[in-house]
Amino acid sequence: MHTSSRPSLSVLSSTIAALLLSWQAQAQTTEATPPKAKEEAKPAAAKLAAQPAAQPAPATQEVPPAAVVNVVSERQSNRIDRQVYDVKADASTAGASVGDVLNNVPSVSVDPNGTVRLRGSERVTVLVDGKPTAQMQGENRAAAINALPAENFESVQVINNPGAEFGNEAGGGPILNLISRRYTKPGGNGTVAGNVGPAGRKNAFANGSYSAGYASVNGTFNYRRDGNETDTESTRERIDPANGSISRLHQTAQRSGLTDFIQGGVGGRYNFNERDTLTGSLSLNKRGNDSRSSEHLTDFGTGSAPLVDYLTRRSASGDALNHEVVAGWERRFSTDGESLKADLRHSSNTNNVDTAAMYQPVLLPVGGPVLRNYTQNVETRVRLTDLSTDYSGKAGPGFLTAGARWQRTRQSSDYRYLFLDNGAVDTKRSNLFDLEQDVTAAYSTYELPINALWSFKGGLRVEHTELNLDQVTTNVQAGNSYTNYLPSLFLTYKLDKFSNLRFSYSDRISRPASGDLNPFVNYVNEYAVTSGNPRLHPVKLHSLELGYETKIMGLMPASLRGYMRHESDVITERRTFISPTALLTTKANEGDRQAGGVEFSIMAMVPPNMKWNGISLPAIRFMFNGNWGFIEQDRLGTLGLSGEKRRTPSLHLQGGAQWTITPEDTLTFMTFRQGKQLSGEGYREPFSIVNLALEHKFSPRLSLNIRANDVLQTTDQRFRVDTATLRERTDVQVHQRRLYMGLRYTFGGVTGNDAVRNAMQAAGMNPDSQAAKDAMRMMQGQQSQQDKPTQPEKPAPEKKN
Repeated sequence: MHTSSRPSLSVLSSTIAALLLSWQAQAQTTEATPPKAKEEAKPAAAKLAAQPAAQPAPATQEVPPAAVVNVVSERQSNRIDRQVYDVKADASTAGASVGDVLNNVPSVSVDPNGTVRLRGSERVTVLVDGKPTAQMQGENRAAAINALPAENFESVQVINNPGAEFGNEAGGGPILNLISRRYTKPGGNGTVAGNVGPAGRKNAFANGSYSAGYASVNGTFNYRRDGNETDTESTRERIDPANGSISRLHQTAQRSGLTDFIQGGVGGRYNFNERDTLTGSLSLNKRGNDSRSSEHLTDFGTGSAPLVDYLTRRSASGDALNHEVVAGWERRFSTDGESLKADLRHSSNTNNVDTAAMYQPVLLPVGGPVLRNYTQNVETRVRLTDLSTDYSGKAGPGFLTAGARWQRTRQSSDYRYLFLDNGAVDTKRSNLFDLEQDVTAAYSTYELPINALWSFKGGLRVEHTELNLDQVTTNVQAGNSYTNYLPSLFLTYKLDKFSNLRFSYSDRISRPASGDLNPFVNYVNEYAVTSGNPRLHPVKLHSLELGYETKIMGLMPASLRGYMRHESDVITERRTFISPTALLTTKANEGDRQAGGVEFSIMAMVPPNMKWNGISLPAIRFMFNGNWGFIEQDRLGTLGLSGEKRRTPSLHLQGGAQWTITPEDTLTFMTFRQGKQLSGEGYREPFSIVNLALEHKFSPRLSLNIRANDVLQTTDQRFRVDTATLRERTDVQVHQRRLYMGLRYTFGGVTGNDAVRNAMQAAGMNPDSQAAKDAMRMMQGQQSQQDKPTQPEKPAPEKKN
């Protein structure tokens, strides 16, 4: 951390606490806070206010302002049902994507394909500000995770056991809630940044905000050109159950492509009276889908010499367009913490890909596969409308939150394949599929401080789902209607000033994705066939957790959590041969899956200027966390469940350090190891990654950022399948080791507002309230005066005799 000539944090804390306590009744935008939290805030604020004021450093001393530096760290504002991790802009997030920073969050991992896992589970819901959005639905999510800039967000909430207030959209299961960056600093503020990388890779980012009186407005703009190259090698062996003979198919593929991503948005807030606040935002983004691939397929049959051998070259282009409109209203009542909120949002995502495929035969016998060059156009659409209302207020000795939600989702997939030689439609692949889903839900939670040691929060969510699908091409219609009752329970026991025990339990469901339901039998080629299953129903998830949280020596946050998860009617990928050469891949609700383990996390730092035996120690902030778990699921046989179990342990480790080499230079190191994962009828082997970042500050506002991804080139993926009739090995080499370099400039405002915000949070006050903004404005005025150089006193005139 940098030192500073401005007043110490204790001075700021004392001033802010006193101002906020005296102005609290006049706050215009106070956020609903449970009474217990407010009661705990008062003694904290009083304690801060009672601290003796430290003397400011001499005004003539030129020292850079304090900088807030973060390796992803756990906030002290953790709530009873979630952990909150900072992902604020620092050397590791400058120019990074959301996927990059999620890999720094304990027990979260994102592979090179954009697949998100939490404690090894892929059934993860990703929300933005607590709400679903179309770009985080289905196949769109992976691309969005790898394209959205990390600088749009300031924290990630990890909710392993979601409470009743959270729905089951966008994947079900545990939740990662991305919290957008707040724009609350008075006056005008903003940041611009740009980075360049190898082979035309580059990204640029800009945000700005202006806040005055009862209104604020903000805007963002992002551009990213990036992508990965992969080399894939796969060997598939079919075991004939009749005579045990083995047929072998070998494939290789090289894929490359850079995608362009452009995103812009504007939002604002207006307090039109003392109790009512209106919010709104509009965002648009567009992503390119350009790629090229070269594939080589060889069919050896049961011998060692090739029977069929040919090459395929594909070139694809297209784009994905996403937009979202949000409108919100909040009414605050006179009772402490009582509020009513309404939120309406509509988002859409339209994805188009045009592909041309050209075949080059090497060995093609009579009666072998028919190779015909073709073009394809694939258009997928997602339209999501979400209306919710939430009430919070004191009810008896506790705090009640209740609400309702209506959500409508419309999805369509239009696949059109045309042969190039005559323009005829390829009926084995062209199809149109529509899906409609309406979810109506109501929930209620009640939080109660039982006594000075025990806290309780319980809730129930009721969801009713109406689902209708239409496979237009084959005239297959299906529907499903079901109601789920989903309870949740949280208990906290305060062991001492710094330590808590937490217990939580929740029920969830995970609905099948649109592609899983489409019953059309799609012939990818003569060797691979896919089909969805319209009879799929949601997976039921039950989750239990017991955790211990503390601060070692009152300074180093540490936690230990044990968890158990049970999934029933698991949606499992099934693969069966429908001919001696064609493998059909489909989905089915079959069997159960159990998972459990122990998760640990510790964060600490060596303070600046600390010495040991007279030797100055490096100022390093570090984190280390891990998750040792196991997964067990029912094994599938040729005719269904075999009665046997598949089991595997899995060790997931993450670590990072941030070294303040000098007041101007900060080096960040981040690494993770993702353990073995069961997948369908097979598994994926462990892999790891190492990233480095360096930040050099030319001034408090201008910095140079250098980021190195996958330094040791260890992100290769290896997948294995082993059943009675199928053995398959797939190795994917991912080329993502590269170096990015760029500049970042911050303008407007007064450097040091983060210290003011931290002081207010320590006092238990809401930094977004009008009182907080007035306090920050006052501190800015005081600081501006203190930052001015002191004029030397003129010498007194000499007296004349």
